[in-house]
Amino acid sequence: MIFSRSAATLSVLLALALPGAVSAQQAGDENQLHTDLVLPYLVHLPQHGGKGAPLIVLLHGRGSNEQDLFSLRDALPPQFAVVSVRAPLEMAVDHYQWFEGTTVHGKLDGNVPEQHDSLAHIKRLVDQLVQRYGFDRRKVYLVGFSQGAIMSYEAGLTDPTAFRGIGVMSGAIFDSVMPEVHPSPALSNLQVFVSHGDQDSVIPVQYEREATDRLRTFGVKPEAHVYPGMNHEINDAALHDLVAWLKRQQ
Repeated sequence: MIFSRSAATLSVLLALALPGAVSAQQAGDENQLHTDLVLPYLVHLPQHGGKGAPLIVLLHGRGSNEQDLFSLRDALPPQFAVVSVRAPLEMAVDHYQWFEGTTVHGKLDGNVPEQHDSLAHIKRLVDQLVQRYGFDRRKVYLVGFSQGAIMSYEAGLTDPTAFRGIGVMSGAIFDSVMPEVHPSPALSNLQVFVSHGDQDSVIPVQYEREATDRLRTFGVKPEAHVYPGMNHEINDAALHDLVAWLKRQQ
């Protein structure tokens, strides 16, 4: 399987039960868009329901939507709840982004206020999901592709106590984020998975090399993979390695 999205192309009502009491059956149709929280989302619950389950939050790339990465849910470890989120900024019908991209001094970057606003939405959503479904707050993982990977970096590096780990697929650490990253024991304990193609035509592979170097200066020990011949995509090998990394987190 090759799962590819380019940068350009790419509710259930609140129950009256106590937080954490939502079962897989109560969650209803997995393809039903939920609009009860701060961002629209799709949810896949483990067989035993959400209470106490570790959580993977999927963040799509620019120009895509919540359906995109949600197609990977059956490949992910079954003990995880999986929530796929729609970015807040609409580009066109069914096309969304986390921020408007730009270049600064010849390097990829983004609209900083929009990034901050999207980050606040992501963190608020995680808090709401934990309260709504009873997920394990200590085992929340962000997994993002492209712009979603960039947001995963920003979230994990600037607030490492909020996440157990981040899975970064074809992403970058923007220069504009670096002043907000500070060494700490929590940051050095952040679990990080990185995948990137050496033929990436959207976010070139040198951004992966720069990101992993930056992570190591902060004491983070990423599991980083560069795949020969892979463009801006998630191929079978990258997905296999992501799943293996997630299994080792338990």
